[in-house]
Amino acid sequence: MRWMIPLAIIACTPAVGQETSAAAVADEHSMAETLTLETAPFRQEIKRLCNFVTECVENEPCTETEFTPEITGIGGGLSADDLVVQAEMVTDAETVELLGVTSGKSLSLSGGTFAARHMITITENGATRYTVHYADGPFVISYLGTCN
Repeated sequence: MRWMIPLAIIACTPAVGQETSAAAVADEHSMAETLTLETAPFRQEIKRLCNFVTECVENEPCTETEFTPEITGIGGGLSADDLVVQAEMVTDAETVELLGVTSGKSLSLSGGTFAARHMITITENGATRYTVHYADGPFVISYLGTCN
């Protein structure tokens, strides 16, 4: 957080030959400090119900599964095209905090702990890949399915 203020001031500094008032710089700096998911000009609720039918553990053959997590959260940005997302994925075993972005209907999120890093990618048509990378081992579990 220490570096935010100096970077914001540099970003608001006019180019050589341009004039600007101290009030204009202060307004831009204030806007940069207050733009959050809650104050973004465009906000969108994120809700996806997922259905994974294939599970692949490390280098073993993939098997059929019935894994149905739910992703909920909020996205925010300057327009509906690309949003920053804060979400959580709820499963029978755990709830994982995730951060990421949307682009159109596509969604990419990652999060978790150092011991278990989670990544989920949902395409425009709902095709989804979800992986969990475990530090202990290390090993990975991948899921193939859809989220709508």
